[in-house]
Amino acid sequence: MDFLHQPSMEVRSIALEHILSFTPKTSQYQPLLIENRKTLCTDLKNLCRQDPMIAHEAMKGLINLSGDPRIQHELDDEAFLKHITLLITISKSVLADPACMLLSNMTKSESICVKLLEMKTNPLPELCESDKVMDQLVEAFHRGHKKAYNPQAEYHFLASVFSNVSGIRLGRVYFLEPSKYDGLAPLTKLQIFTEDKNIIRRGGVDSTVKNVCFETRQHEAILDADKLNTLPFILLPLCGNEEYDMEEFEQFPEEIQLLDDDKTRESDKVLRGILCDALLLLTTTRFGRDYLRNKQVYRVIQRLHAQEEDEEIKDKCDAIADMLIRDENGAEITPIDEEKEDDDMVIEEIA
Repeated sequence: MDFLHQPSMEVRSIALEHILSFTPKTSQYQPLLIENRKTLCTDLKNLCRQDPMIAHEAMKGLINLSGDPRIQHELDDEAFLKHITLLITISKSVLADPACMLLSNMTKSESICVKLLEMKTNPLPELCESDKVMDQLVEAFHRGHKKAYNPQAEYHFLASVFSNVSGIRLGRVYFLEPSKYDGLAPLTKLQIFTEDKNIIRRGGVDSTVKNVCFETRQHEAILDADKLNTLPFILLPLCGNEEYDMEEFEQFPEEIQLLDDDKTRESDKVLRGILCDALLLLTTTRFGRDYLRNKQVYRVIQRLHAQEEDEEIKDKCDAIADMLIRDENGAEITPIDEEKEDDDMVIEEIA
Protein backbone atom coordinates (compact mmCIF):
# COMPACT_ATOMS: atom_id res chain seq x y z
CA MET A 1 0.00 0.00 0.00
CA ASP A 2 2.99 2.31 0.40
CA PHE A 3 3.21 2.50 -3.39
CA LEU A 4 -0.16 4.29 -3.58
CA HIS A 5 1.45 7.55 -2.55
CA GLN A 6 4.66 7.31 -4.56
CA PRO A 7 5.54 10.39 -6.69
CA SER A 8 5.40 8.40 -9.93
CA MET A 9 1.89 8.19 -11.39
CA GLU A 10 2.84 4.96 -13.16
CA VAL A 11 3.86 3.35 -9.87
CA ARG A 12 0.65 4.53 -8.20
CA SER A 13 -1.41 3.15 -11.08
CA ILE A 14 0.21 -0.30 -10.92
CA ALA A 15 -0.17 -0.44 -7.13
CA LEU A 16 -3.82 0.57 -7.41
CA GLU A 17 -4.48 -2.13 -10.00
CA HIS A 18 -3.13 -4.81 -7.65
CA ILE A 19 -4.92 -3.54 -4.56
CA LEU A 20 -8.23 -3.24 -6.42
CA SER A 21 -8.40 -7.02 -6.85
CA PHE A 22 -8.35 -7.39 -3.04
CA THR A 23 -11.24 -4.99 -2.33
CA PRO A 24 -14.36 -7.14 -3.00
CA LYS A 25 -15.99 -9.01 -0.12
CA THR A 26 -15.06 -12.28 -1.79
CA SER A 27 -11.35 -11.53 -1.39
CA GLN A 28 -9.61 -13.10 1.59
CA TYR A 29 -7.44 -10.00 1.77
CA GLN A 30 -10.24 -7.49 2.25
CA PRO A 31 -10.01 -7.72 6.08
CA LEU A 32 -6.32 -6.79 5.82
CA LEU A 33 -7.17 -3.71 3.75
CA ILE A 34 -9.84 -2.69 6.26
CA GLU A 35 -7.36 -3.18 9.10
CA ASN A 36 -5.06 -0.66 7.38
CA ARG A 37 -7.98 1.58 6.48
CA LYS A 38 -6.61 4.93 7.69
CA THR A 39 -3.62 4.94 5.35
CA LEU A 40 -5.48 3.17 2.55
CA CYS A 41 -8.48 5.51 2.58
CA THR A 42 -6.26 8.58 2.70
CA ASP A 43 -4.40 7.36 -0.37
CA LEU A 44 -7.54 6.34 -2.27
CA LYS A 45 -9.26 9.65 -1.50
CA ASN A 46 -6.22 11.50 -2.86
CA LEU A 47 -6.22 9.33 -5.98
CA CYS A 48 -9.87 10.24 -6.58
CA ARG A 49 -8.64 13.77 -7.33
CA GLN A 50 -6.17 12.75 -10.03
CA ASP A 51 -6.33 11.59 -13.64
CA PRO A 52 -9.88 10.34 -14.47
CA MET A 53 -8.66 6.80 -15.21
CA ILE A 54 -6.84 6.52 -11.88
CA ALA A 55 -9.66 8.31 -10.07
CA HIS A 56 -12.16 5.82 -11.50
CA GLU A 57 -10.17 2.84 -10.23
CA ALA A 58 -9.67 4.44 -6.80
CA MET A 59 -13.37 5.12 -6.57
CA LYS A 60 -14.08 1.53 -7.58
CA GLY A 61 -11.96 0.32 -4.66
CA LEU A 62 -13.75 2.62 -2.24
CA ILE A 63 -17.14 1.44 -3.50
CA ASN A 64 -16.18 -2.16 -2.76
CA LEU A 65 -14.84 -1.33 0.69
CA SER A 66 -17.40 1.23 1.82
CA GLY A 67 -20.04 -1.31 2.66
CA ASP A 68 -18.10 -1.62 5.92
CA PRO A 69 -19.00 0.97 8.61
CA ARG A 70 -15.32 1.40 9.50
CA ILE A 71 -14.55 2.53 5.96
CA GLN A 72 -17.61 4.81 6.01
CA HIS A 73 -16.14 6.44 9.11
CA GLU A 74 -12.88 7.14 7.24
CA LEU A 75 -14.87 8.72 4.41
CA ASP A 76 -16.75 11.00 6.81
CA ASP A 77 -14.72 13.90 5.50
CA GLU A 78 -16.44 17.11 4.43
CA ALA A 79 -13.79 18.05 1.85
CA PHE A 80 -13.96 14.60 0.23
CA LEU A 81 -17.76 14.62 0.35
CA LYS A 82 -17.81 17.97 -1.43
CA HIS A 83 -15.42 16.62 -4.08
CA ILE A 84 -17.59 13.56 -4.72
CA THR A 85 -20.76 15.64 -5.05
CA LEU A 86 -18.99 17.99 -7.47
CA LEU A 87 -18.04 14.99 -9.63
CA ILE A 88 -21.75 14.16 -9.73
CA THR A 89 -23.15 17.60 -10.50
CA ILE A 90 -20.80 19.04 -13.12
CA SER A 91 -22.30 18.40 -16.54
CA LYS A 92 -19.31 16.85 -18.31
CA SER A 93 -18.02 14.62 -15.54
CA VAL A 94 -17.02 11.14 -16.73
CA LEU A 95 -16.99 10.01 -13.09
CA ALA A 96 -20.55 11.01 -12.17
CA ASP A 97 -22.04 7.50 -12.07
CA PRO A 98 -19.28 5.83 -10.01
CA ALA A 99 -19.40 8.86 -7.70
CA CYS A 100 -23.15 8.25 -7.27
CA MET A 101 -22.44 4.63 -6.37
CA LEU A 102 -19.83 5.62 -3.81
CA LEU A 103 -22.11 8.25 -2.31
CA SER A 104 -24.88 5.66 -1.97
CA ASN A 105 -22.60 3.62 0.29
CA MET A 106 -21.25 6.63 2.15
CA THR A 107 -24.74 7.82 3.07
CA LYS A 108 -25.39 4.66 5.02
CA SER A 109 -23.66 6.71 7.71
CA GLU A 110 -26.07 9.08 9.46
CA SER A 111 -23.26 11.56 10.08
CA ILE A 112 -22.54 11.79 6.35
CA CYS A 113 -26.26 12.22 5.63
CA VAL A 114 -26.36 15.20 8.00
CA LYS A 115 -23.27 16.74 6.40
CA LEU A 116 -24.79 16.31 2.95
CA LEU A 117 -28.06 17.96 4.00
CA GLU A 118 -26.24 20.94 5.49
CA MET A 119 -23.57 21.32 2.81
CA LYS A 120 -23.50 24.39 0.58
CA THR A 121 -21.41 25.16 -2.47
CA ASN A 122 -21.33 27.49 -5.46
CA PRO A 123 -24.51 27.46 -7.59
CA LEU A 124 -24.24 25.73 -10.96
CA PRO A 125 -26.11 27.93 -13.46
CA GLU A 126 -26.38 25.08 -16.00
CA LEU A 127 -28.03 22.89 -13.34
CA CYS A 128 -29.77 25.08 -10.75
CA GLU A 129 -29.26 28.35 -8.94
CA SER A 130 -29.36 26.85 -5.45
CA ASP A 131 -26.23 26.76 -3.30
CA LYS A 132 -27.47 23.66 -1.45
CA VAL A 133 -25.69 20.49 -2.53
CA MET A 134 -28.84 18.40 -2.00
CA ASP A 135 -30.80 20.66 -4.34
CA GLN A 136 -28.14 20.17 -6.98
CA LEU A 137 -28.17 16.39 -6.55
CA VAL A 138 -31.97 16.24 -6.83
CA GLU A 139 -31.86 18.40 -9.95
CA ALA A 140 -29.14 16.22 -11.51
CA PHE A 141 -31.24 13.12 -10.81
CA HIS A 142 -34.38 14.73 -12.23
CA ARG A 143 -32.88 16.46 -15.25
CA GLY A 144 -30.27 13.78 -15.87
CA HIS A 145 -32.77 11.04 -16.69
CA LYS A 146 -31.80 9.22 -19.88
CA LYS A 147 -28.52 11.17 -19.98
CA ALA A 148 -30.30 14.44 -20.70
CA TYR A 149 -27.92 16.50 -18.51
CA ASN A 150 -24.66 14.59 -18.77
CA PRO A 151 -24.16 12.23 -21.75
CA GLN A 152 -21.80 10.19 -19.55
CA ALA A 153 -24.18 9.64 -16.63
CA GLU A 154 -27.62 8.23 -15.79
CA TYR A 155 -27.64 9.09 -12.04
CA HIS A 156 -29.70 6.02 -11.10
CA PHE A 157 -27.72 5.43 -7.90
CA LEU A 158 -28.65 8.84 -6.55
CA ALA A 159 -32.01 7.21 -5.78
CA SER A 160 -30.21 5.07 -3.20
CA VAL A 161 -28.61 8.21 -1.75
CA PHE A 162 -32.05 9.81 -1.35
CA SER A 163 -33.37 6.64 0.26
CA ASN A 164 -30.56 6.73 2.82
CA VAL A 165 -30.91 10.46 3.47
CA SER A 166 -34.68 10.13 3.98
CA GLY A 167 -33.96 7.55 6.65
CA ILE A 168 -33.36 10.41 9.11
CA ARG A 169 -35.92 13.03 10.05
CA LEU A 170 -33.81 15.94 8.80
CA GLY A 171 -33.79 14.27 5.39
CA ARG A 172 -37.52 13.62 5.34
CA VAL A 173 -38.19 17.26 6.19
CA TYR A 174 -35.90 18.29 3.33
CA PHE A 175 -37.79 16.21 0.77
CA LEU A 176 -41.20 17.45 1.92
CA GLU A 177 -40.56 21.18 2.22
CA PRO A 178 -40.59 23.48 -0.83
CA SER A 179 -37.09 24.47 -1.92
CA LYS A 180 -36.27 28.15 -1.60
CA TYR A 181 -34.82 28.39 -5.09
CA ASP A 182 -37.82 27.13 -7.07
CA GLY A 183 -40.65 26.62 -4.57
CA LEU A 184 -41.00 22.90 -5.34
CA ALA A 185 -40.71 20.11 -2.78
CA PRO A 186 -37.83 17.81 -3.84
CA LEU A 187 -40.10 14.78 -3.43
CA THR A 188 -42.17 15.91 -6.42
CA LYS A 189 -39.07 15.57 -8.63
CA LEU A 190 -38.45 12.02 -7.44
CA GLN A 191 -41.86 10.38 -7.18
CA ILE A 192 -42.48 10.55 -10.93
CA PHE A 193 -39.95 7.71 -11.30
CA THR A 194 -41.81 4.99 -9.37
CA GLU A 195 -42.49 3.24 -12.69
CA ASP A 196 -39.09 3.84 -14.28
CA LYS A 197 -37.60 0.93 -16.20
CA ASN A 198 -34.42 0.94 -14.12
CA ILE A 199 -34.91 -0.97 -10.87
CA ILE A 200 -32.23 0.98 -8.99
CA ARG A 201 -33.88 4.30 -9.83
CA ARG A 202 -37.43 3.27 -9.06
CA GLY A 203 -36.38 1.19 -6.04
CA GLY A 204 -34.57 4.07 -4.35
CA VAL A 205 -37.46 6.39 -5.13
CA ASP A 206 -39.97 3.88 -3.71
CA SER A 207 -37.94 3.70 -0.50
CA THR A 208 -37.76 7.49 -0.28
CA VAL A 209 -41.53 7.75 -0.72
CA LYS A 210 -42.05 5.16 1.99
CA ASN A 211 -39.65 6.93 4.35
CA VAL A 212 -41.35 10.33 4.06
CA CYS A 213 -44.64 8.67 4.99
CA PHE A 214 -43.24 8.26 8.50
CA GLU A 215 -43.87 12.01 8.86
CA THR A 216 -47.45 11.63 10.05
CA ARG A 217 -47.86 15.39 10.54
CA GLN A 218 -47.29 15.81 6.81
CA HIS A 219 -49.79 13.22 5.59
CA GLU A 220 -52.22 15.90 4.45
CA ALA A 221 -49.58 17.59 2.30
CA ILE A 222 -48.29 14.23 1.01
CA LEU A 223 -51.77 13.17 -0.13
CA ASP A 224 -53.33 16.47 -1.20
CA ALA A 225 -53.59 16.58 -5.01
CA ASP A 226 -52.87 20.32 -4.92
CA LYS A 227 -49.72 19.88 -2.84
CA LEU A 228 -47.39 16.87 -3.10
CA ASN A 229 -49.93 14.49 -4.67
CA THR A 230 -47.90 11.39 -3.86
CA LEU A 231 -50.69 8.77 -3.77
CA PRO A 232 -50.93 8.19 -7.55
CA PHE A 233 -47.22 7.38 -7.71
CA ILE A 234 -47.66 4.77 -4.98
CA LEU A 235 -50.74 3.23 -6.55
CA LEU A 236 -49.72 3.18 -10.22
CA PRO A 237 -47.00 0.51 -9.79
CA LEU A 238 -49.46 -1.61 -7.78
CA CYS A 239 -52.10 -1.51 -10.52
CA GLY A 240 -52.42 -4.09 -13.25
CA ASN A 241 -54.90 -4.07 -16.13
CA GLU A 242 -57.84 -5.25 -14.02
CA GLU A 243 -61.27 -3.86 -14.69
CA TYR A 244 -63.10 -1.67 -12.18
CA ASP A 245 -66.64 -0.43 -11.87
CA MET A 246 -67.19 3.02 -13.32
CA GLU A 247 -68.14 4.38 -9.89
CA GLU A 248 -64.83 3.15 -8.51
CA PHE A 249 -62.89 4.64 -11.43
CA GLU A 250 -64.44 8.05 -10.91
CA GLN A 251 -63.19 8.16 -7.33
CA PHE A 252 -59.64 7.03 -8.10
CA PRO A 253 -56.89 9.67 -8.38
CA GLU A 254 -57.08 11.12 -11.89
CA GLU A 255 -53.69 9.65 -12.82
CA ILE A 256 -54.98 6.07 -12.57
CA GLN A 257 -58.49 6.48 -13.93
CA LEU A 258 -57.56 5.48 -17.46
CA LEU A 259 -55.13 2.57 -17.31
CA ASP A 260 -54.05 1.01 -20.59
CA ASP A 261 -55.05 -2.55 -21.39
CA ASP A 262 -51.37 -3.51 -21.35
CA LYS A 263 -50.72 -1.94 -17.92
CA THR A 264 -48.43 -4.17 -15.87
CA ARG A 265 -47.88 -4.29 -12.13
CA GLU A 266 -44.47 -3.75 -10.47
CA SER A 267 -42.54 -6.94 -11.20
CA ASP A 268 -40.21 -6.85 -8.19
CA LYS A 269 -41.78 -8.21 -5.02
CA VAL A 270 -39.44 -6.21 -2.77
CA LEU A 271 -40.64 -2.99 -4.36
CA ARG A 272 -44.28 -4.04 -4.20
CA GLY A 273 -43.74 -4.63 -0.49
CA ILE A 274 -42.15 -1.20 -0.02
CA LEU A 275 -45.10 0.50 -1.75
CA CYS A 276 -47.52 -1.43 0.45
CA ASP A 277 -45.53 -0.27 3.48
CA ALA A 278 -46.00 3.32 2.31
CA LEU A 279 -49.77 2.83 2.13
CA LEU A 280 -49.80 1.19 5.53
CA LEU A 281 -47.94 4.17 6.99
CA LEU A 282 -50.51 6.52 5.47
CA THR A 283 -53.27 4.61 7.27
CA THR A 284 -51.75 5.46 10.67
CA THR A 285 -53.53 8.86 10.69
CA ARG A 286 -57.25 9.56 10.52
CA PHE A 287 -56.74 11.96 7.62
CA GLY A 288 -54.78 9.32 5.73
CA ARG A 289 -57.39 6.62 6.23
CA ASP A 290 -60.25 8.89 5.19
CA TYR A 291 -58.39 10.08 2.11
CA LEU A 292 -57.47 6.53 1.03
CA ARG A 293 -61.07 5.44 1.54
CA ASN A 294 -62.38 8.31 -0.58
CA LYS A 295 -59.94 7.40 -3.35
CA GLN A 296 -61.03 3.75 -3.35
CA VAL A 297 -57.55 2.51 -2.46
CA TYR A 298 -59.20 -0.54 -0.92
CA ARG A 299 -60.24 -1.69 -4.41
CA VAL A 300 -56.67 -1.48 -5.73
CA ILE A 301 -55.39 -3.46 -2.74
CA GLN A 302 -58.18 -5.99 -3.22
CA ARG A 303 -57.07 -6.63 -6.84
CA LEU A 304 -53.42 -6.76 -5.79
CA HIS A 305 -54.17 -9.31 -3.08
CA ALA A 306 -56.05 -11.50 -5.55
CA GLN A 307 -53.09 -11.60 -7.96
CA GLU A 308 -50.24 -11.61 -5.43
CA GLU A 309 -48.28 -14.82 -4.83
CA ASP A 310 -45.96 -13.58 -2.10
CA GLU A 311 -47.46 -14.32 1.33
CA GLU A 312 -45.72 -11.41 3.08
CA ILE A 313 -47.18 -8.93 0.62
CA LYS A 314 -50.61 -10.53 0.93
CA ASP A 315 -50.33 -10.01 4.70
CA LYS A 316 -49.53 -6.35 4.12
CA CYS A 317 -52.57 -6.06 1.86
CA ASP A 318 -54.68 -7.56 4.64
CA ALA A 319 -53.24 -5.05 7.14
CA ILE A 320 -54.04 -2.11 4.84
CA ALA A 321 -57.57 -3.39 4.28
CA ASP A 322 -58.10 -3.87 8.01
CA MET A 323 -57.06 -0.26 8.66
CA LEU A 324 -59.40 1.06 5.97
CA ILE A 325 -62.45 -0.82 7.20
CA ARG A 326 -61.78 -0.27 10.90
CA ASP A 327 -64.24 1.32 13.29
CA GLU A 328 -63.25 4.98 13.60
CA ASN A 329 -64.78 5.28 17.05
CA GLY A 330 -61.62 3.76 18.50
CA ALA A 331 -58.38 5.44 19.53
CA GLU A 332 -55.98 6.98 17.03
CA ILE A 333 -53.40 4.56 15.63
CA THR A 334 -49.82 4.70 16.84
CA PRO A 335 -47.43 5.20 13.91
CA ILE A 336 -45.29 2.26 12.79
CA ASP A 337 -41.69 2.26 14.05
CA GLU A 338 -39.28 4.08 11.81
CA GLU A 339 -36.73 2.13 9.79
CA LYS A 340 -33.38 3.43 8.55
CA GLU A 341 -33.13 1.73 5.17
CA ASP A 342 -34.25 -1.10 2.94
CA ASP A 343 -31.38 -3.59 2.86
CA ASP A 344 -32.39 -4.82 -0.59
CA MET A 345 -31.74 -1.34 -1.97
CA VAL A 346 -28.16 -1.11 -0.65
CA ILE A 347 -25.37 -1.11 -3.21
CA GLU A 348 -22.11 -2.34 -1.74
CA GLU A 349 -19.74 -3.36 -4.49
CA ILE A 350 -18.85 -2.87 -8.12
CA ALA A 351 -17.41 -5.64 -10.22
